[in-house]
Amino acid sequence: MDKHTVPCIALGLALCVPAWAQQPAGETAPAGEQPAGGGATAPADEQPAGGATAPGEGPDLGGTTTPGANVQGQPAEGQSPAEGQPAETPPPADDGLPAWEPAPGNEPQPGATTPSWDAAAGPAAEVSFPWIESHGYFRFRTNLFHNLDLDTYSRELSTGTSPFLPPLTERDRNGAAYTSGHPEDASRGDGDEGHSYPRGADSIADANLRFRYAPTLHISENLRVRSVMDILDNLVLGSTPDGGTFAEPGWRPDVPLETFSGSQRPPESGVNGFKDAVRVKALWGEWRTPLGQLLFGRQPSQWGLGILANSGSCLDCDFGDYVDRVMGVTRLFGTYVALAWDFPAEGPVDYSGQHDLYNQPFGQPHDLDQLDEANQYVIALFRRPVSQEERELRERELNTDRKPVFDWGVYNVIRSQEFTFLDSTTTPQVDPDPTTNGTLRDVKAFAYIPDVWLNFQYHPRRDHEIRLSLEAAGIFGAIEEVPALATRAKIICEDPTAATLEECPDGQRIEQRRRDLEQWGYALEYDHRIEKLSWGLRQGAASGDDTEGFGVLDKNPIDPAASTPDDKVTNFKFDRDYIVDLILFRELIGSVTNAVYIQPYISYDFIRDDREAWGFKLSPMYAFALDEDATPGDESPLGLEFDLELYVHEFDKFKWNLQYGLLFPFGAFNLLDPQNPDGKPLADPGVAQTLQMNVYMVY
Repeated sequence: MDKHTVPCIALGLALCVPAWAQQPAGETAPAGEQPAGGGATAPADEQPAGGATAPGEGPDLGGTTTPGANVQGQPAEGQSPAEGQPAETPPPADDGLPAWEPAPGNEPQPGATTPSWDAAAGPAAEVSFPWIESHGYFRFRTNLFHNLDLDTYSRELSTGTSPFLPPLTERDRNGAAYTSGHPEDASRGDGDEGHSYPRGADSIADANLRFRYAPTLHISENLRVRSVMDILDNLVLGSTPDGGTFAEPGWRPDVPLETFSGSQRPPESGVNGFKDAVRVKALWGEWRTPLGQLLFGRQPSQWGLGILANSGSCLDCDFGDYVDRVMGVTRLFGTYVALAWDFPAEGPVDYSGQHDLYNQPFGQPHDLDQLDEANQYVIALFRRPVSQEERELRERELNTDRKPVFDWGVYNVIRSQEFTFLDSTTTPQVDPDPTTNGTLRDVKAFAYIPDVWLNFQYHPRRDHEIRLSLEAAGIFGAIEEVPALATRAKIICEDPTAATLEECPDGQRIEQRRRDLEQWGYALEYDHRIEKLSWGLRQGAASGDDTEGFGVLDKNPIDPAASTPDDKVTNFKFDRDYIVDLILFRELIGSVTNAVYIQPYISYDFIRDDREAWGFKLSPMYAFALDEDATPGDESPLGLEFDLELYVHEFDKFKWNLQYGLLFPFGAFNLLDPQNPDGKPLADPGVAQTLQMNVYMVY
């Protein structure tokens, strides 16, 4: 068990918990944005019983889309692209589960393929097993960020209220003025000794790329192996030159400066970065039986709108949740049931005898203890169209009979852990040894995570679609023993006048090694489309904590150095791939947490046919904090943001968009004087902007 497991249990349950769900058949999503669950589905006559998912997407139970999924951009199931809008997500990689539903009405153009259990019975029947089906995308993104440090960075305090620091020309790694090293600069006497560069730099810019490959190996009609891998994953262009001033091991000795670098090196972990050129993120097997579906291995995890767990399969997603799992799915009395046994954290592993992870490149390692594992069990139930017959019925209800439809899904997760292994070294250990560089600590952690997803759809007439979806989740439990606080007294008294615990007044005793988990969050999505015009609303909230900091990019929510005792962890965090905006939550806070946001939108397609759409989308958003004591400025208002997108979309093949974001941060980001926090702020936040251009090629 590594030292990061406890934060995973206490704080990152929203990231560690399995979660599934995609939008039901016939559902559409708003223009220009990606569904949380990712992919497109095949036309009704091509869909396997299990539905289809995006490249690299794993089994999904009940669901919908990320913020901004486009009603215009995707056709309802059973509709032609001319009736609705084709998908904006990568082509499907069907999971084949009898319980998994197709993605939100996304149907590929004629000739598109989907991984399907039924493929061997169609045109592919002439192809002998085994055969490989390939899906994925190529992504190229450019970013320009202006003033994301919010003008609140203080050299004297070496801190600010934004996770973004000013450009390097304004400070060195320690936060001071960048020193040129020239003796003439050191004797200027103007108060900026050692700084020979112009002041006022506010912008940073870069470009990055990713190639996702999600193949499916069809072994037989009932067996297949699936995987997800990223090549040059979010690689910043120009970040791996073959030579330069740092003289890193392996760099060319004949290239003294990056100025003369003639090539880029492949990324190599531990050599010129922390990531390898190829990263395998998931690998799992699927076995279809008369009783249901069995999945086993490391799988992408998606549930509902994606606020709790998100497979990260949307074109602009960066992360993705992957779980080690054995799961079975079947149908009972018209309701689909999924049971899963997960392996969130196993603890240290090793070989027996004289073998270890260094001298034994082969063989089978084993777990060193059972009690240091984090255990997780899942039961999920849902009702919605999944089989071919159910999807055809849903299409008739929505687009022929014009009836409103309703879908739902619930799941329960239980997670526990008795002990954890604390590594006493400061670097990651390939071969941790409790006898030499670590120790076992009590944890006694338990969490119960319920989640509910609801979805309503109505198509009153052709080219008129309405969708309303809600996901709500909670995390409840306790960590009896926080390992980092093991050396502290178990119980203390908040009243400084009490000489002993017996004299401590009622309600003043604190178990300072214990943390109770009480977290909640929800997201609401409303989409309305009439022909080329779409409008809707994204609204959500996540509970906060009264301790200083948001607890995502700025600090660990369990802070052993906190000045005041804290016996609860109450800040719920949306999954990082549930993308709400361009700046406030995505870049400055890191996720929706300790916040309420309200985001209406309007979009319009100037050009739209069965092959492509050209249009725009405007999304203003206002957000405020639920607990102002946790914000840097000790105020509730977070900010007002305006996001504008122009897009050109060739359905299921290509997408180009240009996005502009403008954020007016409010008092929550004031820089306070640590010596006088109630006085006038040292700095008020300034306006932040971003300009982004993205190109996606889907196959």
